[in-house]
Amino acid sequence: MSCLITMSQKELHRLELIQKIRDERLSVVQAAERLDLSRSQVHRLLQAYDRDGPAGLVPGSDRVRATGATARSFAMRRWIWFANAILISVRRWRARS
Repeated sequence: MSCLITMSQKELHRLELIQKIRDERLSVVQAAERLDLSRSQVHRLLQAYDRDGPAGLVPGSDRVRATGATARSFAMRRWIWFANAILISVRRWRARS
């Protein structure tokens, strides 16, 4: 499944360093220093990259927009929240009348 992922400069820099780690041109310790993260955080980024590809480096709320099925469910949840908010407003309005 192909999808469009929007990444910030910071996320693109992380992707570049993660790819260098995978190509064995950079160590985890060096990447942690460059990213100002701990080694365990870099390992988590590596796991996310292995699991989800580049979308794994995008924070959770942005990742929702990066995948098709999840984006549809996110839009559906947003629509349900909106409908519930209107329903609550209508009930309050009727109660005042």
